[in-house]
Amino acid sequence: MQYISLVPTFFTWWYGRGLRDLISFLAGLLSYTKNMFSVSVLLKTLFSPWKKMVGARRPGLDGLKDWLADNLISRGIGLVVRIFMLLVFLVFLIVMLVASALVFIFWLGMPAAIIGAFIYIFIGI
Repeated sequence: MQYISLVPTFFTWWYGRGLRDLISFLAGLLSYTKNMFSVSVLLKTLFSPWKKMVGARRPGLDGLKDWLADNLISRGIGLVVRIFMLLVFLVFLIVMLVASALVFIFWLGMPAAIIGAFIYIFIGI
């Protein structure tokens, strides 16, 4: 009979502290994903040259033309790479959000599924 008192304690934990811990974990996971891709840095440096590859400027008009071409190409490559990384982040974020929603729904429904399985097995309804 002492095991019967575990049932309310379990449900109190499962839908109380356990649910809060799950939400905290999922929020931390999403925050980690944002930090792993360095989204704020990618957005701040969107038009910066790629790997700071800007040649030294030589004197004269030809030097200016070469410097501008190198600078524009480097910035264009940087823009393309950073946009690609942001798109990969968005895809990864969507996958993480869907997976988090599924885990959350699974967490909410698991006790009912276990009780339903016991009822089906032992009673046969």
